[in-house]
Amino acid sequence: MVKYGDIDSLQGFIFENGLQHKTFAEALMDKDVVIPRFPLSDANPNDLEDWLLAHQVEHQAMSAALQLSNPVNLMDTNWNDESSFYDWISTHLSLHEQILQSLGI
Repeated sequence: MVKYGDIDSLQGFIFENGLQHKTFAEALMDKDVVIPRFPLSDANPNDLEDWLLAHQVEHQAMSAALQLSNPVNLMDTNWNDESSFYDWISTHLSLHEQILQSLGI
């Protein structure tokens, strides 16, 4: 569970998210589909600009490979605003749920 303003929970989220992206990429590889991969588990929670960009690229590639709607711009957020933070988390969760369903995992 990630909480606004809690660096430890954000680090946990970043790590778990990276593992889930790895699982998605491996499931796609089983279907002979290769997507761009970045070290998403290793992000610095105090400087997320590069992580957000890499994250966006991976989500766009997964969506294209799975013929899902193009994801929202995950870089378009204000992580310094609690409401925006939780909106991003909710939107991102929805993207992961769509991918899980599409992959059947």
